[in-house]
Amino acid sequence: MQVAFRSSVQRSGVRANRAQRSTVRVIAQAGPVSRRDLLSIALVAGSAPLVLGAQPAAAGPLPVTQVPVEQLGLLQKQAQLKEFRTRAEAAIKEVVTSEDGPLCVRLVLNDAADWDPVTKTGGVNGSIVTPEALSRPENAGLETVVAKLAKAKAKIDAAGAEDGAGPISWADLIVLAAKVTTQAAWAATKVSRAQIASGGEVIAGPAFSAAWPVRLGRVDAPAAAAVKIPTYDSPVAEIKAWAATLGVKPGSGGGFLAAKPPIWDRPAFVLWTAGAANPTVEEARWVSEDPATFKGVKEMYDRSRRTVTRTDYEVDFVDYFTLLTSFANFKTDAYLHPETVTAIRF
Repeated sequence: MQVAFRSSVQRSGVRANRAQRSTVRVIAQAGPVSRRDLLSIALVAGSAPLVLGAQPAAAGPLPVTQVPVEQLGLLQKQAQLKEFRTRAEAAIKEVVTSEDGPLCVRLVLNDAADWDPVTKTGGVNGSIVTPEALSRPENAGLETVVAKLAKAKAKIDAAGAEDGAGPISWADLIVLAAKVTTQAAWAATKVSRAQIASGGEVIAGPAFSAAWPVRLGRVDAPAAAAVKIPTYDSPVAEIKAWAATLGVKPGSGGGFLAAKPPIWDRPAFVLWTAGAANPTVEEARWVSEDPATFKGVKEMYDRSRRTVTRTDYEVDFVDYFTLLTSFANFKTDAYLHPETVTAIRF
């Protein structure tokens, strides 16, 4: 292609030179040259190449190059992760609904239970889906939603094999499943309260809903640690005591001036009741067993949930859930892949 291009330019240049020489020869033969004649000569000589023009080079494919993961820019990484998350959430929505929300929240809560803040092991690592973990009494019933999510995982993994993103970890999958199903339940509540469906859909949309960013890249583990997790019929006092140990280093102390544990009374109330088969009934049980601690909390959230946007409850839930799901190990370049870009040189 380069040879053809150069030959075309050379031919055009020859024609331009001939035109220039002819113009000069004609004017020279006409006699003395005036200043106006000289300007005319310069104008014709300079415009000849523009009039004749060079022939365009033949079109060809633009050169491309592969950008390795370590050289991807921030915007490229964000775009890849957004595409992966959107694709994963779409696959999840095909297999679970808002009715599966409590089980999905419980999956995450029980998976996070063995987090060791000292050794940075355990936590949300997908080990909850292993047969050994699902056979434990506190995880009874979770196998049904795990079977549904396995179908979504197969679809996500197949797409990841095509574009190089790779398979999704079970840890990330159950976190996204809890998000998707919980948001679906919230949206259904808002739509049902609206006088017209379109108004409810607007309120349920991102403009009026709590932002829920999810960090991806959790690393799976082959087995769960043997830790004691309360069952859903355990006394509230036992559940509170267990939740207060999550993410707490041994010997942190519990004096008057000690900092609150990550999962203190309010986060424990919000997260545990959301994972119950009937969250409303479970909230009432917590209040009846410990009214001094939870009566005011429930009243505050009930007021919020009666509003149009339900802001206070939803924001707190997202904050507490995000904290819980940070009990994990992350792979910084998870789901990123080399990107093909057009190589343009200026």
